Amino acid sequence: MKIVFFDIDGTIYSYTLGGITQNVRDAIDETRQKGVLCFVASGRPYGFIAQNVKDIGFDGYVLSNGAQLTYQNKNLKVRYLNNVYLTELCKKLRDRHIEYTLLTPKACYIRRGYTTLLEFYSKCNIDFENFIFDYGEEEIIEQTIKVEAWVKNKEEYQYVVSNLQHFSHELHPDNHSMEIYSPTVSKATGILDVLDLLDIDVDDSYCFGDGPNDVEMFETVGHPIAMGNAINIIKEKAEIVCPSVDEDGVAIQLKKMF
Repeated sequence: MKIVFFDIDGTIYSYTLGGITQNVRDAIDETRQKGVLCFVASGRPYGFIAQNVKDIGFDGYVLSNGAQLTYQNKNLKVRYLNNVYLTELCKKLRDRHIEYTLLTPKACYIRRGYTTLLEFYSKCNIDFENFIFDYGEEEIIEQTIKVEAWVKNKEEYQYVVSNLQHFSHELHPDNHSMEIYSPTVSKATGILDVLDLLDIDVDDSYCFGDGPNDVEMFETVGHPIAMGNAINIIKEKAEIVCPSVDEDGVAIQLKKMF
């Protein structure tokens, strides 16, 4: 059995075109009809996966940088953040009035006053149906698999990083939004777990990606494929560079391979 892992943003979803093209949707569907498993591999949690992605009908998901794995709408594995360390971090963020979101396997928890993050999310192909604004933070911290924060400037970023001794992080190119997650998970660990649980050989695994959090995935699968719009390090690690997301690169390459 063969399996393909797809990044979302910049890979199947084009911000320039405002969505996922019908060509890409059809190509993924045709690939699945040929018996090839198709998985999303994303830094996003489940609550950030928009309906236009779910409607494609993926066989499974590697979410939150490998912290949550699903197959046929059921969890294969979930790795939670350490609640003691996370409680301390959240207090540090609140002390400096830094907005943050707690992300669980099912939903996104954010305070109503965090308008900057909410405005940012409104531009990120995210449906808000999985957002919850009234909650007890102590209870949700025990269910959290990832955190996102918004830093207004370099000083705030350095402050957050100084309190991440027990976490890994990624600052997005906008220099404001950042992901905070366990140092023991990545897209690579998630993919290896999926291959092991589904008994699939690494040489039968493929992936498409374009960004910095795809590097470990590209170093793990048997056949990494970079988008034409990918950053240089991704292209360097790729077996193939296909056309860009705006040129339906995924669709073109899937038809060549399968």
